[in-house]
Amino acid sequence: MSGYRISPQAAWIEASEHDGPDHVVWAAHLGSGAQFEFTDTGWLIWMLLSDGIGDAATLTAELRRIHAELGAEASGSPSDESAVSAFLAELLADGLVVADA
Repeated sequence: MSGYRISPQAAWIEASEHDGPDHVVWAAHLGSGAQFEFTDTGWLIWMLLSDGIGDAATLTAELRRIHAELGAEASGSPSDESAVSAFLAELLADGLVVADA
């Protein structure tokens, strides 16, 4: 599998675009109505997915690069691909992303 992309069954907004807090995404699965809130690293992964970056290795590399640029604590970011893959698997199970063929 090459990666993931946001599902057509997912509706989402970046909270800050609607007078909400920074670094927050609100998402919902259109079929089930389940609602989700992603903050901090979850927000960043979602935004990278929305930019078309969908494989765990590239997402992990981007997270490391961004956190390094911001001077973020290493312990505050998922620095290994397995943590990013686990998050993507949760998004897949919730129907918010689909696997690319």
